[in-house]
Amino acid sequence: MFVDFLVVGLSIGLVYGLVALGISLIYSGLDIVHFAHGEIFMFGAFFGLVLYNDAGISYPITLFLAMIITGIMGVLIERFFYRRLTSQGGGYTVAGMGMIICGFGMAIILQNIAFLIWGAEGHAFKLPFSMPMQVGNIALPKTYLWILIVSVSLMALLHFFLKYTKIGLAIRAVAANKDIAYLMGINVPLMISLIFGVACALAAAGGVLIGPINYVQVEMGYLILIKAFAAAVVGGFGSLPGAILGGLMVGVFETLGAGYISGSHKDIYAFLLLIFVLMVRPTGLLGTLAKVKA
Repeated sequence: MFVDFLVVGLSIGLVYGLVALGISLIYSGLDIVHFAHGEIFMFGAFFGLVLYNDAGISYPITLFLAMIITGIMGVLIERFFYRRLTSQGGGYTVAGMGMIICGFGMAIILQNIAFLIWGAEGHAFKLPFSMPMQVGNIALPKTYLWILIVSVSLMALLHFFLKYTKIGLAIRAVAANKDIAYLMGINVPLMISLIFGVACALAAAGGVLIGPINYVQVEMGYLILIKAFAAAVVGGFGSLPGAILGGLMVGVFETLGAGYISGSHKDIYAFLLLIFVLMVRPTGLLGTLAKVKA
């Protein structure tokens, strides 16, 4: 029983980690907390739903296309809404409270757009479930295997992209100091758009992966946002490895709590873990002291 709960918790935790990874990526690169990231996750799930159920595209290609579409959507949101708050050249940090309010407003707008398109009811992801794979004494649903394989692959690709490619190095330079990056000849606005697009694509992947497990619905975004936010804080806000570690910890802690204590209080356990970690280590497990960001 414990091993079953652990497998489920790690699988769900990987989804939390993907969304938290996007939140931390935006925070480390743009100096803002993106409060509409849950709705980006929701739109990614709906894009996958339409591509798979209505267009009849295979699940792997659906996942890839949903990430591309949502990534482009994120780039457009950053370019035409968020960047206008910094049009005076002050940078994202100077935008401060305006960026926070804009994030909340964008979340409401996206949620209402989704409501007008798809309605308030839940939609089933009609993925054909074959017989689960038997790993020892554990019957492992293939949905969880998809989550494991895709999540780990995306995290590895992101690590390789940021560390070993020229664009990745440019993104890291922008995250470290935008003014110096300008002086080095880096196209900072382009890198910021790219950061936002990659982060939104990761959220879309999480939405498509979780779709076959839960119903896809308009209100699914706010809950994943607070769970991913808790994961990011537990791991260390702004730390990309910390986001992954925090997601796994939140997923396992939540699942074990629901299995052994009470499933009706499932959403509480993540925040109990968050409070405990902050009491012991206020910067998170892998976080470091840094300047205050908006």
